[in-house]
Amino acid sequence: MSKLRDRLSKNVSKAIASRKISKKQLLLSVVSLILALLILVSATYCWYALAKGVGRADNYNLTAGNGLRVNDLGDTTQKFKDDSVLLPASSVDGRNLFFPTDGTDFSTETSKMTFRSANAGDRNYDYVQLDFNLTAEANYTSIYLDKSTSLKIEVPNDASAEYKAAAEKAEKALRMAIYYEGMNEPAVFTSQMNPNSVDAVKDIDRTTGRFLESSKQVAVPFKDYSYGKNQLAMLNQGETRPFSLIIWLEGTDANCTSANVMLKQLVLNLKFTTSWDNTVDIIFEDNTPEEAKVLEDGAVAGKKLSNILYDNGHYSLVLNYNNTAHKIYNMQFTMQKVNAKDYTKWKCSIPDNAYNDLSFMVIDETKTKGQDGYIVYEWTKTKNGGSTLNRGTATTYYAEILASSDSRGHWHDGDIEDHGEGHDSGIVDDDDW
Repeated sequence: MSKLRDRLSKNVSKAIASRKISKKQLLLSVVSLILALLILVSATYCWYALAKGVGRADNYNLTAGNGLRVNDLGDTTQKFKDDSVLLPASSVDGRNLFFPTDGTDFSTETSKMTFRSANAGDRNYDYVQLDFNLTAEANYTSIYLDKSTSLKIEVPNDASAEYKAAAEKAEKALRMAIYYEGMNEPAVFTSQMNPNSVDAVKDIDRTTGRFLESSKQVAVPFKDYSYGKNQLAMLNQGETRPFSLIIWLEGTDANCTSANVMLKQLVLNLKFTTSWDNTVDIIFEDNTPEEAKVLEDGAVAGKKLSNILYDNGHYSLVLNYNNTAHKIYNMQFTMQKVNAKDYTKWKCSIPDNAYNDLSFMVIDETKTKGQDGYIVYEWTKTKNGGSTLNRGTATTYYAEILASSDSRGHWHDGDIEDHGEGHDSGIVDDDDW
């Protein structure tokens, strides 16, 4: 590979310096790569090598969503070297990249090739790696990719039809991985609208470079990690997590050919969005039985639950949310009074895609989660025993029965009041549940 690199270095131009970055919208550095590729092998696995190439830095666009901060990277991003190119590599998930080595042992079969592991000298030279930190400004900040996220090969307006067709095919060989330490599995992306699966190199003999094992690499569209689908991570207020972004050309992809990647410009637009970009207000209304009481500050009370909340300053009303598919367990949203002197109506904001496994609780703040007596009251059922864990599209909940072991109420969708009987009275039965 060193001989090939020496030949490449004579055919490159000076990289343009990266621009300064703001905290809310980071212009990290976008790599524009003009590639001229010489195909070495074309078969089931289309491995190729670069004959010459030019690296030019313009701008990567990285934007953080509501409730999320991204660090000012300053000098932590390496400038792309003057002779940066993307060489063919293979990786199952972006964490371990393997490059084919120089020599005469190239084959139409990956299993008969020799490889080397990527090292520090390859970073932003033979592949792209950007490291950044994300910090949550609010609790329960679920992180997703905005639907505008894209990884494209930019084509000049005056390009020929053949050029455009080649660029469209070449994009299929691009891969991008996002991961952080402790992530179950890195997310691997394709710029295409449908998943792309190949058998990528998983392991090699570190001494000889001999191929040892392959494994299925499944690259998914960016939309699969958009809001309401798979989340990248969930952070609490003040929590900072380091992320890495890797971009490479997958050598086992059959779309990697010299004709396909000739003279193309690579552009990435990466935008994060969060659960706090899409919220809905939930109202909890106290309709428990009346209980006469005079409040010194003139606060509105008189109902059983309202009086208890008024008398116990260490009690809080919370909305508890679970979503095991997104690894959210007992997420608690503290509810605030709608009016400072009214203990009958409370509200909180939650992600609007939180529909299921929702329960209201009065908790004792002098105790910690899991302790006996931590949950003083909890609402999970209607008067007639039906579940109220799933709100559907309703945003208002009426609490009607207060009991330490069996408090009850119901969701109300705002159209016809059913008083917790399980169906609406009247001509239209719109099912509040």
